[in-house]
Formats: sequence, structure tokens, C-alpha cells
Amino acid sequence: MKEFHVKEGPYLSSSNRASNIMNNLLIALIPIILFSFYENGIVPYNEGKIAILDMFMPLIMILVSILVTFLTEYLYFIIVKKEPKSLKYHFKTKYSIFPGIFLALILPTDTPIWLLALGAFITSMIGKIAFGGLGNNTFNPALVGKLFVVVIYAAALTGFNEYLNAYEIDTMLKNAPFNNYLVGSYETVVAPYGNLWNFFIGSIPGILGGSALLCLIGFVYLIYKKAIKWRIPLTYIVTVFVMSYIIGILSNVGLWYPVFQILTGGLFFGAIFMATDPVTSPTTPVAQVIYGIFLGILTIVFRYFIPVSSGVLASILIMNIFVVILDRLGAISRFGLKKTAILILAQIILVLGLPVCIASVKKIDYDNTSLEATELESYLNNYVVNRQKI
Repeated sequence: MKEFHVKEGPYLSSSNRASNIMNNLLIALIPIILFSFYENGIVPYNEGKIAILDMFMPLIMILVSILVTFLTEYLYFIIVKKEPKSLKYHFKTKYSIFPGIFLALILPTDTPIWLLALGAFITSMIGKIAFGGLGNNTFNPALVGKLFVVVIYAAALTGFNEYLNAYEIDTMLKNAPFNNYLVGSYETVVAPYGNLWNFFIGSIPGILGGSALLCLIGFVYLIYKKAIKWRIPLTYIVTVFVMSYIIGILSNVGLWYPVFQILTGGLFFGAIFMATDPVTSPTTPVAQVIYGIFLGILTIVFRYFIPVSSGVLASILIMNIFVVILDRLGAISRFGLKKTAILILAQIILVLGLPVCIASVKKIDYDNTSLEATELESYLNNYVVNRQKI
């Protein structure tokens, strides 16, 4: 009688190790980092708008953020966990520099260094270590850090008995004006920054990683290297485009409107580099599609119904909670899509129906500007004064 020898798994292997994924991720981020230095440092310096030290601020921010996240994890693991003290060991096994890079790239250049450092500490300690370290965190660490920065920064500015409206908060975060998602023609929404090409290449006020062009190049490279999940960013961006396109059509706004929507608010960077985090995003194909569509739906909801400018941040953090459930649904769907058909049908209804509701409830006034020039000047002056008081 033949004997059967049973061996323990796993039986599947891949040459695409974590180290290879992280190396490819760093390669994809380098052009974005260099462009942020050029656009937010070299260009304004050549125009005589900033001093030479301020020219290096984008790089300083990234270095400070990396240093804080690395040292936070390093000290924790050698003091609390009694792990080896080798810097090389921690650098190669913890990948603690990446939350620091991401945090710096999703913040504006005028973020105070002390607040950036504090946000980087929160990124590592609360966003990552508190959940058990690498591979165990529920939420994207960099987004946890940015949420902390946004809350603390807003509290610091409003601490002078001044009310912060939507535009002032948006100016503080250096995003395209929040009100422009609802109000304004091409001449009042896009033209002040140049044209849609300027939005695409990232030469407008915004986060350091705001170049959709370089994010797209990084996306193609990472897909080629099989380092990220392509379904999530694709479905996310397409969902936002389709929903805003329907809103624009029903509001008699041109095709520029949905293009403007996907090129603002750090959507490309969030979709490609934040939403695809291997730890906090689904692993099954069906779950990734559902995840991406829900990200798009939530982003549109936040932009039109809730007075926050960081709709991408909020959407990803919320969907991080449901990753385990979506993966279970994705696993079940391997034996038949009927199990997830109701959910997918509900998503289609939301994608097509919600824009109709938005267009009727939140009517876009494309004939008027979002703010009068005097109001804009007043808000900017108050913002500068408050910054000097911090």
C-alpha cells in the first residue's frame, strides 16, 4: 500500500518580495520628490518669492519626516521589543521610511516643521506601532498622520477667536478652493491657475505629491513591476470621473469639469500610492474593484455634502475599516459572482443615481465666481496673520 506524504504549505511562491516592492515604490516616488523640489522650491526662488533656505523646504520636510518615522520605530523596537540595535537591520526589515515619505508628500510646503515632526511621530506610533507594527496596521499610517496634522493645524489657527470657513481651511491646506467643486465657470475655477494642463503636471498650489502626470508614470511602472494593485486606482479614478461627469452634464458644465475633479485634491496620488497600500487594502480582485468604487463614491459625497477638503483622505481611512469584510466577500465570489451581485448592483445604482441627486440638491452655479476678490484678499490676509502668530 502506498504511503501519502503530506507537507505543510505554503505551496505558492513569488520572486516579488517585500524588499523588491519597496524598492520599486521608492523608484516611482523619486521623480515626484524631485518635481516637488523644483515646483515648490526652485521655481519660486527663481521668481524671487522665497529665500534660499525656503527653496530647500520640500526636501527638508521629506528628510525630517523620514528621520522621525525611522527613529520612532527604531527606538521602540530596541527599547521595548529588545530587537537588534543594528540600523541596517531595521532599515531593511521595518521599511519605516515610507510612511515618512508619504506623509511629507501629502502635506503642503507651508506646514510648520514642528507640526510635521509631530505628525510623523503619530504616523509611526499611532498609525503603525499601536497596531503591532509592519503588516498589522488597520489604517494607512501616513493618512493617520495627516489627519492629526489637519486637526491640530485647524485648531491652532482657530485658537485666535477667528472662525475658519471652507475657503480658509482649503487655503491653509493649499488645495484648489473647496467651493470650486460646486461653484464657478472654467474662467473662475481653472483659469486662475492656468489651464487643465497645469493641473495635470502639478504646477498649482497643493500637496507636494500633486503631479498627476508623474503619479501616472509611477503607476505604469509599478504595474509593470507588479508592485501594486491596478484595479483599485483605476476603478477609483473612473468612478469619480463618471459621477462628476453626470453632475456636470446635468448642470450644463463642460467636459473640463470631471477632468478638474480627478486632477484636484491629490486624487491621483491618493488612488495610486495611498489606496493601494498592501497592508490596508483588499487582496482579492473582486474586493479591489468594490473597494475602488466605494472610494470614488465616498470622495464625491465628501466633496459635495460634507464641508471638508480632504475627501480623498477621509474616504481611504473609512474604507480601510471594511477591508477584511470585502476580502471575505471577494473570497466567496471566487465560487460565484452571485454572492456579491447585490452589492455590485447597489454600487452601480449609487454611481449613476447619486450624481442626479447632487445635481438637483447642490445646483452648480457656473455663471458666478466662488468668492469675490475682496473676500479672497481678506481671507488670505487673515491666514497670513494667523500663520505669523503660531
